[in-house]
Amino acid sequence: MQNAYFVTSSIAGGKSTFIKIVKKLGFDTISADEITHMLLNENAQHIAKLFDDFSLILNNGIDRKKLGNIIFNDVLAKSKLENFIHPKIKKEILSQAIKIDKKNKAFFIELPLFFENNNYQNLGKSILIYAPKKLLLQRLMKREHIDKEEALKRINCQLDIEKKKQIADYVIENIESYEIFEESVLNFLKYNLKVII
Repeated sequence: MQNAYFVTSSIAGGKSTFIKIVKKLGFDTISADEITHMLLNENAQHIAKLFDDFSLILNNGIDRKKLGNIIFNDVLAKSKLENFIHPKIKKEILSQAIKIDKKNKAFFIELPLFFENNNYQNLGKSILIYAPKKLLLQRLMKREHIDKEEALKRINCQLDIEKKKQIADYVIENIESYEIFEESVLNFLKYNLKVII
């Protein structure tokens, strides 16, 4: 897909903020997180059976906090969930992306695990929203109200941000204020994608 840009980062890096900015400018976007939430809820019964834990069901959907506690503390559980849910996520993302690509205009797919799996390589260019690990840690602790140990566990589930930086097609830093980040995003669109804003 020549018009697809995969927006990735580490947890608490600023992917969603990037998506909000480009959405406001009228670009089409796809959120893997939104698709995942939808699919987790649709498949709540199956996932509860998978883990033999029906307390995971909350209001006919999945208790994501409870599920998160399981998978961030158990590599096998994480792998079990991914093997079940990732093919479904990919199918939905590609279904949406193929339709949008026909418009022949740049669009953005927010995908946290772009570099962690090989499902999306060669389908578009990658944009890394970059912040150093120390800053990611601070943001995540503040956002989720968790301690350093728990935050580190979540960050370390993903490929190291510095390695991502080396292999991304484009890197946009998100290390200061929202205003500075927004300006960097606008400059990226203007100079790299030749978008007139």
